[in-house]
Amino acid sequence: MKTQNIKSFRFRFSCFAIVALMTVNNGAIAQTLDSVSHIHHVKVVGNKVLVMTHEGLYELVGKNNMKLVGQDKIDVMGFTSSGKNIFASGHPAQGSKALNPIGLVKSTDGGLSWKSVSLVGKVDFHFLEGAGTDLYGADSQSGNLMYSADSGKSWSSLGANSFTDIAVSPDMSGIAVAIKGSKLLLTRNALKSTKELKSTLKFTQVEWRDSGLYALSGTSLYMSSDLGNSWNKLNIFKGATGILSASDQLILVTVGSDIYTSKNMGKIFRKIS
Repeated sequence: MKTQNIKSFRFRFSCFAIVALMTVNNGAIAQTLDSVSHIHHVKVVGNKVLVMTHEGLYELVGKNNMKLVGQDKIDVMGFTSSGKNIFASGHPAQGSKALNPIGLVKSTDGGLSWKSVSLVGKVDFHFLEGAGTDLYGADSQSGNLMYSADSGKSWSSLGANSFTDIAVSPDMSGIAVAIKGSKLLLTRNALKSTKELKSTLKFTQVEWRDSGLYALSGTSLYMSSDLGNSWNKLNIFKGATGILSASDQLILVTVGSDIYTSKNMGKIFRKIS
């Protein structure tokens, strides 16, 4: 991302963290949303809600029940999943002698253990999206958007990033949709060129699942089954929406400091409490 866009993207998530941490009680081990010092992101993997924090990767069972995943408390910045693999980027755990930043790391056991893939000591992806063997990452240090077609083993630079979100096709390499400003763009060649998907909606977040595209606009969640040519409103939230994350089993939306999940693809949401 461009430097200012990286800051904006991080700021949006930081605001969520700050609101959630208004009653902070800093313990040695984070077990609730209120006990971590900083939340970077919240994402869905399968039927689980995972929280990326300065103190490691956590599974959110309830607002007052958060379990550390594995023992490696890396500072997880960028994070995405693809099939049985999850990928992350960020910084080593406090006191670790590992190179900083950690580049791209991969876990095949749900985050219990991590293995370096590439770019160790070189890249800190604060923004990471992927599906299949495609990965897109925005390096916080250079501001460049990078693309990998082989699950992160090799990378090419796409130049300074101007996108605030990217949703990758789960079926075909090189195909993705991305948000620039509030417009949704389609690419069939890994963002070398794009075509605008005309809509009156102003998009803030987008996800691509087997069932279709899911996107946030204003206070509403929309779904498209025809590659963004038309959109159906699934749900309206009472407040400004922030993060959208989706798997084929679960959809997550944040509204202020609250986290809502849906098990029926956006028809009914329940607040995590």
